[in-house]
Amino acid sequence: MVAIVGWANAARAEGWLTDGVFAIGSGLQGGDPGTGSVAWTRARTRILTGIDLRSDEDLANAMGFYGFAEVERRASFGGEVRYQRWWTPTIGFHAAILGTIAPETMVGAGVGARFGFPIADRATLFIEPGFAAFPLGSDVPSDSVVLWASLAGGIGVAL
Repeated sequence: MVAIVGWANAARAEGWLTDGVFAIGSGLQGGDPGTGSVAWTRARTRILTGIDLRSDEDLANAMGFYGFAEVERRASFGGEVRYQRWWTPTIGFHAAILGTIAPETMVGAGVGARFGFPIADRATLFIEPGFAAFPLGSDVPSDSVVLWASLAGGIGVAL
C-alpha cells in the first residue's frame, strides 16, 4: 500500500494565466447640461493599462484589473475591475465597475467587447468598444448621469 501511494503522481495544481494589456482610445461623453436632453461631446483621450487573470482550468472566465489616465484638457486618473467572458480565444465580453478618483470622482458601471487579432504566439492586437454610465461622484452634475461611449485599440501580451 505504501509503495502504491509513493508511485502516485502529484496532482497538478490550478495555475493562473496572466495577460498584460495596454490600450489607447477616445469616444463620446454625454450628459444632461440642464436642458432635459443629452448632449454629446468628444471624450478625452484615455490611456489604459492592466492585467487579465484567468484560471488555466477555465479559459472562458476572467477578471481584469486596470488603471487609466485621461490626458487631454485636464488629467484625471481612475481604475476599472472587470468580469470577462471569452466566447473564443480572441472575442470576449465584459461587465465592469469603474471610476475616476482624481482630481474629481465618478463611479459607474460599464459593458464592452474585445475583438483580438493575433500577431505573434503571445501577442494580440485588439479593438474594444464600450459603454459606461456614471451616476455617482463629485464630477457628476446633480440629477444627471455622465455617459461614455468609447473605442480603444491596444495590445495584449501573455506574460
